[in-house]
Amino acid sequence: MKHTYVGGLILISALFFAACGKETTKSAPDTTPVSTTTVATDNSAQAGMVLTPGGWRPADKVSKIEQGQHLDVQGGRLRAIDDATGKVAKDFGAIHADAGSLPDYPGNVNSAAPLARKVKPLSSGWIAYTYWSNPVSTPISYFSTTWTVPPAPSTSNGQTIFMFNGLQNSSYILQPVLQWGPSAAGGGNYWAIANWYVDGSSGTAIFSNLVRVSAGTSLTGIMTLTGSSGSSYSYTSAFTGYSSINLSVTNIQKLYWAAESLEVYYPVVCTDYPNTTKTRFSNIQIQLQGGSQSALSWTVANAVTDCGQHATVVTNGTPNGVVDIYY
Repeated sequence: MKHTYVGGLILISALFFAACGKETTKSAPDTTPVSTTTVATDNSAQAGMVLTPGGWRPADKVSKIEQGQHLDVQGGRLRAIDDATGKVAKDFGAIHADAGSLPDYPGNVNSAAPLARKVKPLSSGWIAYTYWSNPVSTPISYFSTTWTVPPAPSTSNGQTIFMFNGLQNSSYILQPVLQWGPSAAGGGNYWAIANWYVDGSSGTAIFSNLVRVSAGTSLTGIMTLTGSSGSSYSYTSAFTGYSSINLSVTNIQKLYWAAESLEVYYPVVCTDYPNTTKTRFSNIQIQLQGGSQSALSWTVANAVTDCGQHATVVTNGTPNGVVDIYY
């Protein structure tokens, strides 16, 4: 019995190192917001949780906004409003409004696995990303990025991959998201896109319809400031050519922190990542209200490097910035 146990340990160790080829590491610059990226752990007590591009959260906190509706904040509550009638279609409850200057993510990502997994050697959460915080009071009015849907992963172990450009404040993130694998919005072993508006680790997450896309498809994710009044701002998140899944939100706090990000959950081996070397985020443009280009200068954060993942700024600035994320 003892020999069988020891032999099993040796076999598991051999499989792990053959798949990964390196130890799990977690490192980030001191200026990076605190990362909560962790190796997935057994936590079956979290049953009833669902996955979002913001980590796991209670299923009753996650909802789809229907076509013909938009999100709006009034009286401190987040609501879905029918575009045609102006009536409240659904009340999502009180908004979360932090007064701090740090962004909501990645510090509030809940990457702990809610279900027991037999094999879980690789890390989850925000893996590699670049970020920039707008240093001036003039709000960001336009943030666009183009990338190509990569090949499918060569292995499938229940992993979920999110790629996006996003805008956030200390409470919420608005993001056009490319997804592989399952999430609260749906999905499976294919690529799909949706727009999301997500609160902190246990807060509200709202998503649009999920639309399937094919490897090789060029995507452009855009967030646009559509209006402002005093300290209230309105935005739309969209993918060019997919207007049916636009997500608009009105009367929220200013979004000031921009990111290009790779976020992954439940990878078991390195081949659970897309079957290519990198994804290039190009034609990056960040404008300020009034039409001027921002003084964009990305900071790189390589939070997880267990498969050699890392972000590289190829071309800084705007309107033709380029960031590569390797995996």
